Amino acid sequence: MKKNILALVIALFTFAGTVSAQQKIGHINSVDILTAMPEFKAMQDELQKQKDTYTKVLEGMYGDYEKKQIELQNLSKTQGTPDAILEVKYQELQQLQQRIQDFEEKVNNDLQKAQQEKLKPINDKYMKAVKEVATANGYAYILDVVSGALAYFPEGTNDVTDLVMKKLGVTPAPSTGTK
Repeated sequence: MKKNILALVIALFTFAGTVSAQQKIGHINSVDILTAMPEFKAMQDELQKQKDTYTKVLEGMYGDYEKKQIELQNLSKTQGTPDAILEVKYQELQQLQQRIQDFEEKVNNDLQKAQQEKLKPINDKYMKAVKEVATANGYAYILDVVSGALAYFPEGTNDVTDLVMKKLGVTPAPSTGTK
């Protein structure tokens, strides 16, 4: 009887080892892949051109600000300059400073939005290639060494989210479609 139990335990461990050995895990470097893609390089060039255009406008605004600042300093040093003129010049300087800050914020938002829009099709193409390579070569999981994230996993398999939530006594929220 003990021999049968021992043989069963050995068989189970052998089977478990065989099953786990069948799941291949690979890794990728997403930065190397993305930066090698011609689409990514083209996107960077387009964004740099956009950024250069904004930079020229900002440099002009900074130049105007410096001129107005020097003008205000010179007027404040001149005796007999009426306070009303100094106040108007000071307000003009503050308004220009606010316009510069608003423009810089808009520029940053525009560049970020443009990058996200241009990066989406590139990322979609990249993820499709990762998935195709993974399935064609029998990889169960592919890890991204740059972000530490899981770049590929077979959807609908080995997901224990609901089991953990049940163990914690938590009711699953409506599905977000990420499973």
